[in-house]
Amino acid sequence: MAKIEKLPLLRSIRLMCALLVAMGLIACPLQAEQEKTDSVYLDTLTVIAPQPGVEITTDKTVIKTDEFKKPGEVRTLTDVLTEIGGVDVQRITPLISSPGDEVSIRGLNEGRMVIEIDGRRINHTGHMGRYIVDWSTLNMDDVERIEIIRGGHSVLHPFAIGGVINIITKKGKKTDELRPDVKIRSGYGDFDTYNLSASMTGGAANILSYHFSASRQETDGYLRNNFQETDSFNGHLTFHLPHEASFSIGAKYADVLYGFPVINDPGRDDYDSDYPDFVKDADQLRHLPGPQFPGDHDPHWEKHNTYLDAILQIPLGPGTFKMHGFITSGRRWVSQYRGENFSEDVFSDDETRGYIAEYRDIKLFDNSHWLTLGAEYQELGQPGSNPIIYLVKSAYIQDVIQLGKRWTLTPGVRYYHIDMDTYHSQFGEDLPTGGKEQTEDGFYPSLKADFQATEKTALYAAVSRSYRLPCP
Repeated sequence: MAKIEKLPLLRSIRLMCALLVAMGLIACPLQAEQEKTDSVYLDTLTVIAPQPGVEITTDKTVIKTDEFKKPGEVRTLTDVLTEIGGVDVQRITPLISSPGDEVSIRGLNEGRMVIEIDGRRINHTGHMGRYIVDWSTLNMDDVERIEIIRGGHSVLHPFAIGGVINIITKKGKKTDELRPDVKIRSGYGDFDTYNLSASMTGGAANILSYHFSASRQETDGYLRNNFQETDSFNGHLTFHLPHEASFSIGAKYADVLYGFPVINDPGRDDYDSDYPDFVKDADQLRHLPGPQFPGDHDPHWEKHNTYLDAILQIPLGPGTFKMHGFITSGRRWVSQYRGENFSEDVFSDDETRGYIAEYRDIKLFDNSHWLTLGAEYQELGQPGSNPIIYLVKSAYIQDVIQLGKRWTLTPGVRYYHIDMDTYHSQFGEDLPTGGKEQTEDGFYPSLKADFQATEKTALYAAVSRSYRLPCP
């Protein structure tokens, strides 16, 4: 009886399997046909797009700050520079621009490249602790655009071995409307970090343009005692003269109070668990005067920085003549531990003054040549002790030659004559600490060739001989 009942069951299972297979064969082409019918064709997708506000050519990279965008807030110059290829920024803290920040182009830092405001150099001498550029004194409130030149192939910029970062400031606008543009912004972040800034831009009667701004930034800092307070004030006036000439004056002032991070070692009795560990043998931050320990005093410095500029520009024949006078002044008071002793408000200063006379963009031979020539004079020193450590006199000429539609040659040469009154190394018992006087001069040529391969592809090669202003 068992066998008789089992045979119909087997037949039923086999029949069901056959039906399922048949249904599958029929369903597969139907499903494929349905999928084919439901296919969606997408338009061209752009995977990599140019960064807003950034223009890149073989000559330089130009960043328009009002159009520049990046993830997160843009508060400082170093916020912008971190987004640019070939530029490396080492920051003390991402919260705020600090005196210890360091910017490099292709591995060469401020000691081997040039930082400029409106085409003039602001690098200090490097005395008193290799102090060269304080990025905390340069805020975004009055920056119109940033120009970056990689390499030392442009003789228009002195001592530019690694490249140039030129900060072009806002000068206002030529208009007959009296109502100014006013902007106010603020922000708050971790470690009690906040910023507040206001700016006003406008003009009057198509004769005067102006831009004024002020800001305050403050933070408790990431490391222990690494507080910072920065107050900045900027002002620019431009007078529009007949025949498209102009005269501009500008002033930038920054007051920076900066706390040196102190050792925060879990093995010490003065350890504070509210802050990250910071032990004595860690890599010390730039500009720190050796390891600082917690105590009854807060090691810090206070720095006042002033940038003054006056620029006269006159269209003259086939080019434009420019006369640029400038002063960069810095005063610093340092309070720190030296062993168990605490020295307070030790003063040091630095100052650079000079002028540039330049006749640029001289169009010759049916605009196939764009010639620029000029001369520059600089005095760099410490007013309180040695006003002229370096006396720099230089002259330069550069020609941009257009060869057809594809080729461009840019030859140039710069001549330096430098009188130095520096000091010898203080390491060693038999070496004097002052009176190291010497003179150097020489010609430093450059040559750059550009080839426009296609509408969107350009190639260039450059060779140059550059001079670095020595740091004693």
